[in-house]
Amino acid sequence: AIYDHDECAKILIKGFGASPRIPCNNGYYPIHEAAKNASSRTMEVFLQWAESRGCRREEMITFYDAEGNVPLHSAVHSGDFKAVELCLKSGAKISTQQHDLSTPVHLACAQGAIDIVKLMFGLQPLEKHLCLSSCDVQKMTPLHCASMFDRSEIVHYLIQQGADVDALDKEKRSPLLLAASRGGWRTVLTLIRLGANIHLKDSNHRNVLHLVVMNGGRLEEFAHEVIKAQSAGSLQQLLNEKDSLGCSPLHFASREGHIRSLENLIQLGACINLKNNNNESPLHFAARYGRYNTVKQLLDSEKGSFIINETDGEGLTPLHIASQQGHDRVVQLLLNRGALLHRDHNGRTPLHLAAMSGYTQTMELLQCVHSHLLDQVDKDGNTALHLATMENKPNSIALLLSMDCKLLYNYIDLSAIDYAIYYKFPEAALAMVTHDTRAQEIMALRSDKHPCVTLALIASMPKVFESVQDKCITKANCKKDSKSFYIKYSFMNYQLSPEQVHATRKKLKDPQWRPCPLEVVNAMVLHGRVELLAHPLSQKYLQMKWISYGKYFHLVHLLMYLVFLCFVTYFSYELMQTPSLPVMAVNGSETEFNYNHDLSSDPAMNMSAAVIILYVILNSLREILQLYQQQWQYLLDPTNLVSWLLYISSVLMVLPLYLPQLSGLQVSCASITAFLSWFTLLLNLQRFDMVGIYVVMFLEILQTLIKVLVVFSILIIAFGLAFYILLSKGQHLSFSNVPMSMVRTFSMMLGEIDFLGTYVQPFYEQDEENRRLPFPLPAFFMLGIFMVLMPILLMNLLIGLAVGDIESVRRNAQLKRLAMQVVLHTELERKLPQVLLEKVDKMELIEYPNEVKCKLGFLDHMLRKWLCNPFSEDGLEIVLENNEDYVTEEIDKMKRKLKSISKSLDGQHQLLRLIVQKMEIKTEA
Repeated sequence: AIYDHDECAKILIKGFGASPRIPCNNGYYPIHEAAKNASSRTMEVFLQWAESRGCRREEMITFYDAEGNVPLHSAVHSGDFKAVELCLKSGAKISTQQHDLSTPVHLACAQGAIDIVKLMFGLQPLEKHLCLSSCDVQKMTPLHCASMFDRSEIVHYLIQQGADVDALDKEKRSPLLLAASRGGWRTVLTLIRLGANIHLKDSNHRNVLHLVVMNGGRLEEFAHEVIKAQSAGSLQQLLNEKDSLGCSPLHFASREGHIRSLENLIQLGACINLKNNNNESPLHFAARYGRYNTVKQLLDSEKGSFIINETDGEGLTPLHIASQQGHDRVVQLLLNRGALLHRDHNGRTPLHLAAMSGYTQTMELLQCVHSHLLDQVDKDGNTALHLATMENKPNSIALLLSMDCKLLYNYIDLSAIDYAIYYKFPEAALAMVTHDTRAQEIMALRSDKHPCVTLALIASMPKVFESVQDKCITKANCKKDSKSFYIKYSFMNYQLSPEQVHATRKKLKDPQWRPCPLEVVNAMVLHGRVELLAHPLSQKYLQMKWISYGKYFHLVHLLMYLVFLCFVTYFSYELMQTPSLPVMAVNGSETEFNYNHDLSSDPAMNMSAAVIILYVILNSLREILQLYQQQWQYLLDPTNLVSWLLYISSVLMVLPLYLPQLSGLQVSCASITAFLSWFTLLLNLQRFDMVGIYVVMFLEILQTLIKVLVVFSILIIAFGLAFYILLSKGQHLSFSNVPMSMVRTFSMMLGEIDFLGTYVQPFYEQDEENRRLPFPLPAFFMLGIFMVLMPILLMNLLIGLAVGDIESVRRNAQLKRLAMQVVLHTELERKLPQVLLEKVDKMELIEYPNEVKCKLGFLDHMLRKWLCNPFSEDGLEIVLENNEDYVTEEIDKMKRKLKSISKSLDGQHQLLRLIVQKMEIKTEA
């Protein structure tokens, strides 16, 4: 059927019994395929077969396929005249509708097959009027279908045959409106000549002129035909009609940039100041879409000077709109034609809108012509800088700051940087706080919402403050290996200068006022900003504090503690050298102490005791003061507990010199004091940078170990009780009671199992101490479980935790070490007089790296050598590498190239516009 092999069809039907009444899997009958592919001979074979089987041709020709098509529809689709004729002669009706209610006439009209249309009407004249008025699912008549595809000949023929020229479809479009919306200009002219109603409107209330202008139609020919067919008055009536949005044809010509249509509309008398529902004129449309030539043409009209400053529903003039959209050529044209600087309903100028949209060229253009716009405010008190920040436009912000705009507060007392921080716009904040000339002014701004910009950045946008830190490190413009090469660190954002302190005192009228010590670095500690604390600028700031006063106080504190440590060690040593020591004798369950006091007469011991007691009293007072100041925080710090244990054990160690009745505790307390005093020395080394980080890491791992042991102490108790039950009756002293069994089990975790002495020899009854193994099988079984779980599994777990978590431990240790330095310096500054701090503090630090080695003092040299004073240069090198000159130069080169390319493209665009204008092309879209 597809290839019109009629002989094959006869053989299949007669020889093999094939039935043409069976559809395929897709729902198509053979007769449909024959009609679709214009296989007229094969169709005749199928129809003859149907007649031979008692099926009428009319019945065979009305089979519906899966899409609701009868063979006639398929034949029309194929465009084969003979196939259509065969279907019609076989009884097919031209009024038969498919699923979308379209008839074969609809399809033929859409295809432009006028011969087929004439054939259908000629063979079935009684069905003609029914077909001409029938509608498909979109309520389109055959005339609509022909008009939609610009089939002007069929349109002419259908109207001659009686088709309704003004029938409306589902969207209230007549054939004329439909042809105009689809760009069928021949059909439009034909329908006008044949008397179509030009005043009909579609569902959007658009007339034919709206649609002609929207789709770039030939307005001269249209106007000529309308005037010729009807009257000039009819055309004038169309010119200023509005659609549902209130737009006239002139609005659409302005929006689409149809220059020729705009010119013709103006010549025909269209009103150029007609406004839509939003109170927008055609000039507003042209300004919004950047139609330079359209704007020029409107301004060149008779009423051009009257419409240039008209406002829309939001109070926007064409200059406002062009500035908001960044059409700088249109802005330049409007300024040259005398556009005034009105404000919109929000009190905003064109500069405000350009800044909000981020169009810097437009901003420069406006500023060059009207320099007074820069610091004007809207009805909320917002400047252009405020609005650019609210919209996160860093380019606008940078330009406004470079134009030297004022840093004003709006009516709710907020500055631009406050909005950047509030909305968390890192780009906007970065443009302000890293500006070449205005950064310090920005950082010095204060408001009720953000009393300090620096603290707000640390809390909300640490990455932005990191860029501020990078900006505060500058280097000399010379070779790195030169002796004159220097690196300058500015601490302006870390602390107030003496001048600022005096100004604040004067403002507050409080001569005793002093700034909060190390407020910035304390904020870094509070918010856990390790990357900011570890930045070279922060390191140098702490180093400056260390060099200025910190190292002297900390070294004095360390020396004082070393004196105390020496006396404690000497006292403990001499105590053990005394021949008459407390002797512990165990008689049953009682413990007796025999003590012969002969140390009170030793002056060295008395002096040591006096120094120890004096040190304990002074430090106890200091600890009590800290407890009063810190309250609960003091109790949560375990190092404070260690300090109090040290002080108590020290007192109990020396008191037996004067109170012999306490001599039983002396040796025990001496051992505790000796351990805690040296352990406290280790804790004190945390203050000394690179040595301190190892101490802090040790304490971090100790905390992890304690947490794990608390959890797995359940296993120690379990095995301790099991071994006590199994071995206590076998004369094993280490398992004779529950506490001793627990201790022995804990020691067995380290591998000290004593398998031979505890298990093997008692099992074979060859133990010299007569130890036995009362329950050998359970004992060996429990020992096997213990070996697997405790020494192997648990110990390897602890090692894995320590090694696997070492990186996070190092990071936490670094933060804690830096936090400790900050706390120590803060406490010192609270106690030091402000006058001294003003003398020793520095607002900037200049270093000459190539001269440092030969100018180090003896104390600094020793600290660096033995205490590994770690003010390392690694981070600094990274910062400097990130700011290398050649990188900056390359970026500048790329920026210049991009600007050049942009200018070249603008020039080519302008040239192309001129070419289009010269060639009289009717659009600038």
